Formats: sequence, C-alpha cells, structure tokens
Amino acid sequence: MKKKVVIEFSERWLKAVVFTSSGIKQGSVTKIILEPLGEDVFFIAEPLSRIFKQIGQKSNLEVTIVLSRNKITVRQLDLPSRNPAEIESMLGLHVIRQVPYPKEEIVWSYQNLGFDGISNSHIILAIVHREVLRNIFNAFMSLNILPEAMTVSSQGVIHYLFEAVKEKASLGGAFLVLDIDYNFSELLLVNNQNLRSSVVISQGAEQLSGEEEKNKFLDELKQALVVLNNDIPDRKAKRIFLAGATGEAEPLLKDILEKEFNLKFQVVKFQETKLIGLKDTQTLSLSAVMGFSYKRKKDDICFTLPEAQIEKEMKQKIKQLFSLGISLTYIFILLGALALLRIGQLQSYRDKLNFRIAKLKQDAGGIYDVAQKAKVLRQYQNPEQSVVNYIYETNRLSPDSITLTNINWEWQKSFSVRGYAAQMSNISSFVKELNNSKLFKGMQASYMRRRKIKGTERVDFEIAEK
Repeated sequence: MKKKVVIEFSERWLKAVVFTSSGIKQGSVTKIILEPLGEDVFFIAEPLSRIFKQIGQKSNLEVTIVLSRNKITVRQLDLPSRNPAEIESMLGLHVIRQVPYPKEEIVWSYQNLGFDGISNSHIILAIVHREVLRNIFNAFMSLNILPEAMTVSSQGVIHYLFEAVKEKASLGGAFLVLDIDYNFSELLLVNNQNLRSSVVISQGAEQLSGEEEKNKFLDELKQALVVLNNDIPDRKAKRIFLAGATGEAEPLLKDILEKEFNLKFQVVKFQETKLIGLKDTQTLSLSAVMGFSYKRKKDDICFTLPEAQIEKEMKQKIKQLFSLGISLTYIFILLGALALLRIGQLQSYRDKLNFRIAKLKQDAGGIYDVAQKAKVLRQYQNPEQSVVNYIYETNRLSPDSITLTNINWEWQKSFSVRGYAAQMSNISSFVKELNNSKLFKGMQASYMRRRKIKGTERVDFEIAEK
C-alpha cells in the first residue's frame, strides 16, 4: 500500500489528508491534519515541516498540492479549433488579456472540455501568479520533497461531491455546487462531471455570523447564480449542492435557493471527522483535499513551474542512472561468478586428468619409462636426421673463411649455427651452400653485425631455418 498526501494551501491554514492506496482502488484515509499558518504566509516551511512530523515520514510519499480557488483566476473560453497545438498557441495570446500581470510572472494551465460539434472547443483556463507556486515549491525543496502535482481546489470539490453523494443519479447533467470555506466561498457550475465555470464569493463561514456580511454574501451569490445559469443556455442547472462549512449557510440559503431560483437544495455533510476524531472543522472546508484523496483525473488542471520540472527530470535521470548502475553491477557479478565457475570446472577437470594419468602410470608400471626412452631413441633411428649428420654436413659445407662457434639442434623442430667471418659476402655464400644441400632447407641469416676485436674487424652472424 502506497502512502499519499494531499495538502491544500490557504491564507491561514495548511490542510492535509493522508491516505493509502493500492492500484486503481480508492484510497483509504488514515489521517487529517490542520496546521495554522503565521501572519506571514510566505514562510510556510516550518508549519509544513510540522505536518510531515505528524505523518511520520518524508520519503516514499506521493505529495499532491491543492491551491485554494481564491488564489487562482479561472476563465471559460471558446476557441475555434480542435487541434491541441493550435489551442495552446491561442491560449498563449489570450492569457495576457485575462490578468494584469506580465506573462513572465504567471503560470497557466487548462482543461479541454471538448468540441461543440460545430466550430469551437470549450476551454477552462486557470492562471496563478508564479510567486505563489515558487513560494510553495521552495518550502517543499527545503524539506527535500518534490511534489507530484499542483492542482486546483475546484476540481477536488467535484471529486469529493461524486464520492459523498449517495444518489448518483442526481449528479447527471448540469448542477451547481456552493463550497464554503472559512474566508471565501466558491460557486461551481458542473456539467458532464467536469468543471464548466466557477465564481469566487468574498465571504466565508466566518463572515456569515454578522447580518451585514450575510446580506453582502447573498447579493454576491445571487449575481453569481445569474451569471453561471446563463453559461450553458441549452442546459439549465436544476440542483445545487451545499458543501464545506455548511452550519450557518444552510438555514440562510435553503428558502432563497428553492423559492427564488427554483433549485433543488441538498446539503453534503462532512462525515470523515467522526471517523478520524478531528475537531474544530465547523468553519473550514475540507472538500478539495478529501476529493483529491478519493480520485484524480488525468485531465485535471495541473500547474508546472519550470524549476520544478527541471528538478523532477534531474531526479528521474539520477534514478535511471542509479538503476543502470545497479543493473551493470549485477551483470558484472554474474559474469564474474560464471567465470569463477568455469575456472573451477577446468581446474576440477585438470585434477581428474592428472589423477587419471598418475593412475595409468601406476597401472602401466615400467611401460611408461620404456615409452619415454623410445621417444628419445627415435631421434637417432634415421641416420640422415641425426645430430651427428647435421654437424658433419655443416662442417663439410663451411668454407675456410667461416668460423663456427655454436650449433643448436632440436629434433624435428629447429636448427641454427653461429659464428663469424671476415666479410659479409662470405656469410652469404655460406648460406647459399647450406640451402643447396639436401639436408638444409630454408636457411637464412638471422642477423649480421660487424665489430673489431684486437684491431681485427670481423662480422658475427647467426643462420637459422625459417
């Protein structure tokens, strides 16, 4: 079972869900952690470190980051193309019109909701300031942890809803979701199980305790409902689900949503706190982190920092090199073992042969000694090939100008003579005489060297068979 962690970053809280999963099966939640942030939200390494201390490990974890919707700009676009490369090129031009930041200061991603069958592709574009991602990434790198993905909380809310709602038939077609967190709320339009549009409301559970804030919340909600209900002209949403911190909102919204907007109203209660023993979550929404612990789709929007991508690729390369090194080590060890085994087999075979030879010598008695003597005698059975004949013939052919100092002979293998002469021409003539003899064939001078001895000049030589 692989342990995974989903962490949501908001202004005041780090929300973490720890779960285990095996294969394609749904994860089993083992722990929910809430860690408060200090006043300076740019220093998140310390509270992040406390979360991993509670988890009990930092390595061998799959970490998913969730960015709260109020940190992200989400836009719906219709682009006249169905080619992925053309769509990305068009988005590169559209993105700078959506936020008041230079293109270098933002990171964007998108989800293609499909082609409308006529001319346009429906696109959900998400934009976040690069500094937000960099701050989070640096905090993780200070702990030597590389997150797997940086996702959008909106899609986590949808995943949670599809797990928490028992009547799956009510989730067909288009519907609305109102997820209330402690400091903001998000109204989502969902169609065909995908995020179609999203609006952030600046009031959350903490603001709904005052009458003035309640009225402001209702005004913004009504405006958002009108906008979202017109996003899909041919398919109006007929149901709204209330999730997150529902305590103050449920009695406030029920009549308004049912009577004024003719929406079926359903509250999605958060039950996991009872199972895990977590308290004080009445003003918080854990829908997004819980949703990504249940499910994550391949086409969910994910942000990628260039430095994070480089770090990930470097780790992947190091991992590949490490695996290659281990594989080569195993191969060398295997080859060494095979070589030692072969050497051992040859030594064993040699020992057996030596033992067999010794045994045959013992069994043969004096026959082996007789055979060795016969081998020596064979050198002399042919008079023409005897050493005496070689010496005689060499002395016979040697002229007076040649002095022989050494004769080397080995039966049926080699023959050579050494000596000296007054001139090199004498040596050449001697070589010619030897080759004309029937006994010597292929004789040639191996070397000739001129030197002086006691004032007399002479040429040393050696003549041998090829």
